[in-house]
Amino acid sequence: MKKLSEENKFMKINELTPNIRDINVIAKVVELGEVRSVTSRNSGEEHQVMDILIGDDSGVVYFSAWNEQIEKIKNEETYQFTSAKTILFQKNIRLSLGRQGTVEDSKEKVESVEETNNVSAEEHDIPRRWDRPQGGNRRY
Repeated sequence: MKKLSEENKFMKINELTPNIRDINVIAKVVELGEVRSVTSRNSGEEHQVMDILIGDDSGVVYFSAWNEQIEKIKNEETYQFTSAKTILFQKNIRLSLGRQGTVEDSKEKVESVEETNNVSAEEHDIPRRWDRPQGGNRRY
């Protein structure tokens, strides 16, 4: 997994690839999706999620906003996504905040968005579980 160096603080949307962590992006909201309810497999809790198309001058990507994040995000506004990560959802890249990430208003504004380059439209193979790098505590 790639990690950003200090001098390369922000990534462009067209540089996003599957499964990178600790990335920072400045992007403008292009389109707000429908809010839908999902139930957590772990806790059984109900959560709200909205798919939001965000972009910069290099392309667009879908961002999944959860619960209180949904209220914060307004159409046509520019936000700074910090300590975010990319995930694959149904073989497509999504920007996700996970537990560490934040979304805040950006002082820097994105004026034009390259909507013809949708990074989320490209399908990626999801590695089989046994091909993925494993942490400790392996049981055989």
